[in-house]
Amino acid sequence: MVGSAYAQTPFRDTAGLTLNGIEWCEENYQLYYFMGNDFFEHHHHSIESRLCGNLYNDDLWLYSEPDRYQKLIEASRMYYSLEIQESTKEAEEGKIDTKPVNIKEIPQEIEQQQKELEGLIVKESNENNIEIKTVCDEGAELIDGKCWIVDTTEGGGCLIATATYGSEMAPQVQFLREIRDNQLMDTQSGSLFMAGFNQVYYSFSPYVADMERESPLFKELVKIGITPLLSTLSVMSYAESESEVFGYGIGVILMNVGMYIAIPTMLIMKLKRTNFRKIENYLT
Repeated sequence: MVGSAYAQTPFRDTAGLTLNGIEWCEENYQLYYFMGNDFFEHHHHSIESRLCGNLYNDDLWLYSEPDRYQKLIEASRMYYSLEIQESTKEAEEGKIDTKPVNIKEIPQEIEQQQKELEGLIVKESNENNIEIKTVCDEGAELIDGKCWIVDTTEGGGCLIATATYGSEMAPQVQFLREIRDNQLMDTQSGSLFMAGFNQVYYSFSPYVADMERESPLFKELVKIGITPLLSTLSVMSYAESESEVFGYGIGVILMNVGMYIAIPTMLIMKLKRTNFRKIENYLT
């Protein structure tokens, strides 16, 4: 454990996280909400993931002034020192460090507590015939009777695109963020779509992003693969109303089904028929 804690990566130096490390934490922030404690297991309980966990639970994470990155880097150095001390102590005791040193409650646990509290409130209200109006906390929106966490922080969410184009400030990443925030999240149908999409997207995107960082060739293949998707999404920038978002959204989905599924399937079937005819002619 101590050995792995001292391993060098581009995301940190010998004192704490680098700027790249803080940006990596931002990329994985939404994933942390979905995975909870499994987030640390997913990253093999690395020192980087534990430092991110510390920062996520620090009030400084919501700090928005221009010196935010510098303050987060300084805070990560404090947590790095604490992590090393804890790792050393636990190594001597034969324990395994599985969570950040300061972690208290992960979002999943908080959500469970909220559900239990809501259950008690609903039960009591039903007994007294009291109508309940759901009010979501800041950072969440009421969608289909439930509060959903909405990622509106700068740079969050686009894991694959960020890894593909190398920066959260890349024009392609900003374009995706603008489509999400300005078109989809402004409508109920778009918000519902994003809620379902995120459940699927964050189940595989961290693995794809990691593979891109490890393999430049794979990164280029992904870039080629998502270029048509970005082109079709440009249509969504013209959607201004609920009906237009729904209509254009269906159109974009059908275009991508055609490009990524229908056309390749037709080409494969055509190649198979061609090869079959060649073999048939050869035999006859």
